[in-house]
Amino acid sequence: MKWRDLVTLVLSNLQRMRGRVVMTAAGVVIGTAAVLVLVSLGAGLQRQTRESLMAGGGLTELRVFAPVNFQDVSGGGPNGGMGPMPEQSGREMQFQVVDDRVLLELRAMPGVESVSVAEPLMAQGELTYEKLRGFPSMKGVDPGALEAWQLQAATGELDIRRGQCVVGAKVAESSLRDPDLWNAYQVKPEHERREIPDLQGKVLRLRLTRFSADGTALEKTVRLDVVGVLQQSGWQHDFSIYMPLRDIVDLNTWAQGRRRDPSRQGYAEVIVRAVDTRHTIEIEEKLTEMGFPPFSQRQQVEQANAHFATVQAVLGGIGAVALLVAAFGIANTMLMAIYERTQEIGLMKAVGATNKDVMTVFLAESGGIGLMGGVGGVVLGVLVNGVINVISRSVLAEQVAAGASAGRSGTVAYAPLWLPIFAVAFALFVGVASGAYPASRAASLSPIKALKYE
Repeated sequence: MKWRDLVTLVLSNLQRMRGRVVMTAAGVVIGTAAVLVLVSLGAGLQRQTRESLMAGGGLTELRVFAPVNFQDVSGGGPNGGMGPMPEQSGREMQFQVVDDRVLLELRAMPGVESVSVAEPLMAQGELTYEKLRGFPSMKGVDPGALEAWQLQAATGELDIRRGQCVVGAKVAESSLRDPDLWNAYQVKPEHERREIPDLQGKVLRLRLTRFSADGTALEKTVRLDVVGVLQQSGWQHDFSIYMPLRDIVDLNTWAQGRRRDPSRQGYAEVIVRAVDTRHTIEIEEKLTEMGFPPFSQRQQVEQANAHFATVQAVLGGIGAVALLVAAFGIANTMLMAIYERTQEIGLMKAVGATNKDVMTVFLAESGGIGLMGGVGGVVLGVLVNGVINVISRSVLAEQVAAGASAGRSGTVAYAPLWLPIFAVAFALFVGVASGAYPASRAASLSPIKALKYE
């Protein structure tokens, strides 16, 4: 039987049982649409997570959180007055720190674009601006470090000098709060929501507290001039305040009561940036061999991809249940067609049709039902995805108007190119598989008994 004759015959047979075919295909439409929408939701969440992770430095940034030796480099007691170091049995504690010598080694690595350091504030400090209070993350950085991290200023500049700072995009919103409205999780009515201050050009005050050996509380207040506000990057930079490295070192020295020299005692955080993603894994392996296993966005992306692959499989399996139900509908429709067309089957065999020809016709009919349902399901699924995305963007717009984060695109359901193709192919497979048993029954009919069947 030629393919053209087969297609003509199948279309003619499906046309004769139009009502039954439409209802059977509707089940496939619903099942295919369920698979498409549920997998699209998983893919959309994966895409948003990946974009969020890459926004904070991309796949070329490696962060090393190294131990710090608090031994007083000027010859004083250990641990900067913070108590004895653990596991020190009368000898120096053995661990490797990232000092200036190690930094030179890191900068000499092939494929390394830049190496910069970040010194966190190791003290109890409260930041104030007018009535607002907060405890944001504060770090000291080298000159040019912010540019090396590819951060950009929304306002002002990134060049910071003594007594100056650059604040993250979300510091004013999330890190500084009115003590009278301190509950960060309580949703306030529109008229009670505070206006988020613009910190550009403003003066912040950092109040530090330390305790002397006799338990007396000592305080120190530092004035900080805001010379720049960062553009939103969607990661930790949004919630951090950056100061010159020397300023933070001086504050840590005061807070510990001992001299703090990170060039010898070690830097707490080092950021290594690769030239491109091809060198990232190689640099990561070398850092691990040196005893400094890094934290990288590549690791996070790989973990997220593995997690969401499982999520998509589970969601797709839930949608496939609807297709399984539709498969029984296709099998039932084809079995009914055999009973109604028994004499026709006998006549086909009488004029020379083989068992293979009869089986091919019924498999093609069941596959045709699956194909129509698959195409219809993809169309319905795309429409449902569009509605979901419109609603999510509307909700996001309301959140932005209320002062919430605008970091995400609002695309909750994302269907990659392979997904509609897979959905149609899977629906076609379900249709053919569902017609296998009815087709085998039709092929096994005796032509004489079939012609006598009433």
